[in-house]
Amino acid sequence: MSERMITIAACAPATYGFVEEADVAATERMIAGDETDPRRIQEHVDRILAHHLRLLQTAALRKPEVVVIPEDSLRLSMLIYKHDRESICIHAINEAYDRYLERIGEACRQYGIFIVGGTYTCRDGRFYNTAVMQNPTGQVIAAYDKTHLPRNGEYQHVTPGEDLPVFETAIGKVGLLICWDIIFPETFATLALKGAEIIFQPTFGHWEEWSDITARSRCHDWSVPLVVSMWGGCACIVDHEGHIAAHSGRVPNSVAQASLKLGAPREFVYLKDARLEKPIERRPELYER
Repeated sequence: MSERMITIAACAPATYGFVEEADVAATERMIAGDETDPRRIQEHVDRILAHHLRLLQTAALRKPEVVVIPEDSLRLSMLIYKHDRESICIHAINEAYDRYLERIGEACRQYGIFIVGGTYTCRDGRFYNTAVMQNPTGQVIAAYDKTHLPRNGEYQHVTPGEDLPVFETAIGKVGLLICWDIIFPETFATLALKGAEIIFQPTFGHWEEWSDITARSRCHDWSVPLVVSMWGGCACIVDHEGHIAAHSGRVPNSVAQASLKLGAPREFVYLKDARLEKPIERRPELYER
């Protein structure tokens, strides 16, 4: 693809306080993983989706081409942690995923945008922490399973992904990461080496200064921009030079937006185009040891 500008919005939905007072107890019970009634789980999913759709409407007013929402967008992780061996959990996750694709797909079509978001999936009885990208017709054009699972409980209940794919899309070559993946420099490097022009990262863990430092370092190292959507604030967009192009700044229900140039040569120190020249200088035979 030739050089082109693309406008991105990263959402930072509120973690709490987004439902009516009458629904607070039910929402907290659901988020804690203490609810297994299918009807109430479905009601929770609809409330959460309504929360995202309100923010997506706000983001769409700014006319972005892509909007990103956070990891575990339906807040179902604790349901899996506490009930992953029960059939009700498999059914609930499958129903929730279908509902997610339906409602987010409607938003894609309504606003004419791509949407990237994180949600749990279940395949062959195994649970995955998945990021999906839907195009302006609502079709899923990219899906990625989180490959690095933190030792805070997730690894005991969720199956890690086995690949770091790059997807050819109408906006360019896209890579996806989820939360903890970015702690490992190899993940970002692998996507860059595979030709990713931009990386989207739904997350639940980007709120401290070190998070910004990590994100900026990855982008600066490989001259590839990164878009982070985070619960409760701190969504950010980092350009290919490692500069923060937009940051929500710990403001719940806010949107970070920026326009980025894709496909252009990216200078790095003495390199005229780091995307093409830096890989030549690598010595993978050393790293594999």
